[in-house]
Amino acid sequence: MNVMREWMSMVAVLAVLVGACGGDPAETEPGTGATGSTVDAVTDPTVDEAAGSTTAGTQAGATGSGNDQEEGEPETLEDFLGFGFDDPEGNAAFAADMERRVQESIASCMAQEGFEYIPAVRPQGLGFVASDQEEFARERGFGITTWFGEEDLFSSGDEDWVDPNAEIVASLSESERDAYREVLYGESTFGDPGASGDVESVGDLWGSGCNGKAYEEVFGAMNAVFIELGPQLEELNQRVEADPRFREAEAGWAGCMADRGFPYDSQEAMFEQVNEEFGRRLEEIVGAENAFFDPFAGMSEEEAEAFWEEDRSEEEIADFFDQARQEAMAGIDQEALEALQQEERDIAVASFECGEDLNDTVLEVFREYEGDFVRENRDVLERLRA
Repeated sequence: MNVMREWMSMVAVLAVLVGACGGDPAETEPGTGATGSTVDAVTDPTVDEAAGSTTAGTQAGATGSGNDQEEGEPETLEDFLGFGFDDPEGNAAFAADMERRVQESIASCMAQEGFEYIPAVRPQGLGFVASDQEEFARERGFGITTWFGEEDLFSSGDEDWVDPNAEIVASLSESERDAYREVLYGESTFGDPGASGDVESVGDLWGSGCNGKAYEEVFGAMNAVFIELGPQLEELNQRVEADPRFREAEAGWAGCMADRGFPYDSQEAMFEQVNEEFGRRLEEIVGAENAFFDPFAGMSEEEAEAFWEEDRSEEEIADFFDQARQEAMAGIDQEALEALQQEERDIAVASFECGEDLNDTVLEVFREYEGDFVRENRDVLERLRA
């Protein structure tokens, strides 16, 4: 039970919720996509995939905090981060606020470059990211194979929402539109590949242009803190896993799982195995090319760009995506796919049901060590509140 992974999973979930709110205002509907791994993929703060499993919660206070702590000072990691694991509505509000900050930063940056941009926070349903762990397990398993064929889960929670910037872009000439996108996203992928705007790149993590700058501005401090505290977080995780109470609880989980026909020595081992195995088996059924649905598969870059440049109605675009999805699904052994997805759900549900005591123990033990961690690293954590 990697505590650090659970924290990074939550950070990644918020990044997905926020990132999904954006999009190219020149596109009526962006291409859909999905990640095949949502459990062990999030071990690094630079990864932006969402995890379908969380174990830590938000319980006020922490033991072992020491007598030198001033009254009212943050005591838990949630206090510094501003979000936790047991308040999905609060987390959604936090994500919306982060996106509002991103959008306002983009608008300011674009204005400095002479372009109009309207801050626009897209209403975002949770979609594939369930707010309840048990619900997620029963409906989506670990999120490794169950997204296939249901890519619309990643779409907005409000299909009637219209990006106000789309009208701005539509009013521009082709050359002006390319310049607008170039400043918004950095080095142009729509015109001359060698051209670049006046806004400097901020690297691959956040992207380029005003959009990348805004995400770096809003999420950069959180990312930097987790990178800097990586060794300390791993040490915290090791202390939790070395605690006799944790070892006893995980042994109980393993025994319960074995009784249900799923022999795993630990949750960590299970996560590693199911990610590798189910990802591989999905590719065997649907084919490597279809494992990540791409409506523009087989098209050249120029053809894909031309698609968006043509005057198409929303209905025509929707029909194109539906036809591409149907073609991707054609010839796939649906029975084998459904059986694989159900097997994934069965393991996830068993892990959840067998792990309730383990989760409670992890939280109890984690809270005892968390106070020391916060006290020892308070100077770094304070950057999250700056």
